[in-house]
Formats: sequence, structure tokens, C-alpha cells
Amino acid sequence: MRIAQTALGSAAMDGVCDGASAVLPRVASLLSGASRGEDDATDELSRIFTAPLFARYMRDLDRLRSDHVGLELDVYDICSTDIRQLRTQTGPEAAFAALDGAAQVSSLRAGLTRQNFSYTNILGVTHAAPCKAPSSWSAAMQAAMGGRAPVRVRVDVELMVSMRYQLIGRHTAPSKHDRHNGTTKVVVDDDATRNLVLTLESSMVDGSDAQHFEWRVADIDYLLSSERRVQHELDLARTL
Repeated sequence: MRIAQTALGSAAMDGVCDGASAVLPRVASLLSGASRGEDDATDELSRIFTAPLFARYMRDLDRLRSDHVGLELDVYDICSTDIRQLRTQTGPEAAFAALDGAAQVSSLRAGLTRQNFSYTNILGVTHAAPCKAPSSWSAAMQAAMGGRAPVRVRVDVELMVSMRYQLIGRHTAPSKHDRHNGTTKVVVDDDATRNLVLTLESSMVDGSDAQHFEWRVADIDYLLSSERRVQHELDLARTL
């Protein structure tokens, strides 16, 4: 937490839960709009989501659209929020940016990235250093705590939310083969109160520009992180 507060400021960290509470209903509304083909909603999502998460959701929405199925989400109450986990990363931005997209890029490219950088993870703090110019984790942490090294912060916020999730089959025109006669049909309708984990990620911040950063939604319910873990295990299995 100390490194995050040094990099982003105490006020930014204190407001993480409020920020998650504010953005989640908006994300639900924008996903519904994007599912309906609204360009403005899609554009705003691209600014709220990190690039890997945006690409992942767009693929799912495109798949639903090709099946003439629409998504409707409504987060209508947030009962509680809590920081579940906080992680900080320090080192070259390229080292983390390439790994972020490991689920979307080829295993070869991800492997080359891992070969170019060495990674040390201790107590939730990951330091990346070029293999040709290694640096110690302790030295990197001292620099980060002193505001002399670039830092990126990822925060998992757990929210207890009441939400409605619908999948709606859409039939654009009646025909003799269309038993719905040009109407819509609700395929899934789930209204429940549940836990949801929103991962927020700061832009890379260095000590000289600590006041200029932005949060983006990097993951929802560990969707991307679980897929990356599976991909990493498959890559390891192929090397055996």
C-alpha cells in the first residue's frame, strides 16, 4: 500500500472503492448499449476498459450478435465494497504490457517477452528488469517508495451487488420459419444479489508525473487472469 500511495497519492487510493461503485453500473449500461450496436457505448467502453479486456468483451458481444442474441445488464444496487487485493508493478512498461496481452498473442511472442525480462514477485510487488541490465528487487522497491521509479497499481475491489442479467433472442422480421413471428424471446433472466470482483488498473506513473494518471477496468471476476493462467499452464505442458 505504501508504494501505491507514494505513486498515486493517498486520496486516489482512499477513493478506489467509491470509484468502483461508480463505474460498475455504467459498465453494465455500456455493455448493454454495445450489444445493441450503439457506437457511442462501444467507444466509451474502449476508454473505460484496458485494451485486452475490451477486446475480450467485444469478441463475446460479436458472437452473441451473430446468433441474434442481445445482452441486457442492470446493476441497480451496490450493497458494499471492499479492497480484496492490491498489487504493484515496477519496471519497464513494455515488460508488463506484453504480458497483459499474453492471452491474445501467440505463445512465441509471450515467451520472447519473458526471455527479455526477468520478473521478481515478493509480497504482491512485482519488479521487471531487462535481462541485459538486471536490477535487484530491494533496490527497485526503495526507488519506487521514494517516487523515483515507474509504478503501476492493480486493485481488486469486491462488491456485493444486486443486478439483473438477461439474454434476449431477437428476430428482426417474421417469416414462416420463425416461430416467434418477428418478436423477441428472453432466453436467460437472472435477477440476484451476488459478489463481483472488479480489477482496476492505474496507468504507469513515475515520480515526476504522479498527478497525471487514470484508472481503467482491467478485469471482471478474474476473467482474463484465469484465461492467462490456463494458457500459461498449456504452454508449460507443451515444453515437457
